[in-house]
Amino acid sequence: MTEKNTEEKKTLADTVGGVLTKYRVFFLCVIVGLIVVAVAWGIISYVSSSSHMKGLDQLDAIMHTLSKEASAANDEAGVAAAREVALPQVLELAAKNKGTIVGLRANMAAAELYFSQGKWSEARDCWLEAAATKDAGYTAPVCYYNAAVCSEELSDADAAISYYEKVLSSGECEFEPHVLFSLGRLSEGKGDYVAASENYLSLKDQYPSDAWTNLAESRLIALRAEGKIQ
Repeated sequence: MTEKNTEEKKTLADTVGGVLTKYRVFFLCVIVGLIVVAVAWGIISYVSSSSHMKGLDQLDAIMHTLSKEASAANDEAGVAAAREVALPQVLELAAKNKGTIVGLRANMAAAELYFSQGKWSEARDCWLEAAATKDAGYTAPVCYYNAAVCSEELSDADAAISYYEKVLSSGECEFEPHVLFSLGRLSEGKGDYVAASENYLSLKDQYPSDAWTNLAESRLIALRAEGKIQ
């Protein structure tokens, strides 16, 4: 190595060293800051996970107590009383954990309790709240399906159709034949025979061997016989 190269390396090293020395406090703060951020993120993740687990444990405890008390009840009145005790606790848990997996499960549990009481509007609200949760995932179609069923109980055909369509658009529907038949049936009830036949035919084309298809075919025959479709 030549003396010139040695001198250039020394000069560069001195320069870098000087910069590091001059701004050592700044660089140290940056490093410490990154460590603090990493630690904070880890703590937040842990606390969040821990909080979710705690919430799910609380929900499981509420539902377990309900199950025990309902099993021990001698009549329907006793079962209803047990549900009345559990429902406010489940709703409180849902409200405190809105938008999380805990809130999702709590809303679904509350919806089931309302449904068992024949409170269709309240049940539908809880199903929709659960479906709107960010991490609803595969449970969203189930929630929309049940919201549609509640809407039918409320004689709200338009809402039922809307929610059944959301089930189909989810792309994760395991009970599509029933949904398609329900859409056809509801369209018939509204006098929209074209939409009804389209749903029945879609069911026939996609699920030729399904039990719901047999019912759809009988409706298509009846609609043609009545001159309502070609």
